[in-house]
Amino acid sequence: MTWAARSAGWAFLAAGLLLVGAAMLVPAWRELEDVRRDHDRLSAQVDLEARRLAATVLVRDSAQRRDPELTRRLIAWQLNHVPAGETAFVRSVHAEGVLGWIDDAVPPAPPMVRSAPVSRLEGLVSGPSRLWILGGGSLLVFVGLIGFAEPGPRRTPRKRAVPA
Repeated sequence: MTWAARSAGWAFLAAGLLLVGAAMLVPAWRELEDVRRDHDRLSAQVDLEARRLAATVLVRDSAQRRDPELTRRLIAWQLNHVPAGETAFVRSVHAEGVLGWIDDAVPPAPPMVRSAPVSRLEGLVSGPSRLWILGGGSLLVFVGLIGFAEPGPRRTPRKRAVPA
């Protein structure tokens, strides 16, 4: 028997292991990427909220110290009154009141990275055909393990002597 005929089982075994491995690992990899992206998004949100809190504490501390500049601005804003000698200039209307100033003082969170596009392999091993891929890969592994085993020498059964 030639080498190629004896090693044909290895090709089936390798193909089956590749199919089963892809069907098991690719969906898990995609879920891991989704979790990492969610983690990055949430950590950016936590960082933004921490900066907003720090800015709010700064304004609160200034108000508790009776900072004259902050007090003058709050009174002017609340009474919709521009002090003499100053010019009114509005960049945007703050619907949230004082918290709108604080939010504008904090730089926004960076934009999030989008997920990678779905490849053909990922679509094949993650979709409804995943079970068929797993079954076919398992069958190939089975055929690779026992389907092409070289038969050994035949043994003839021994005859036992029957006691009389």
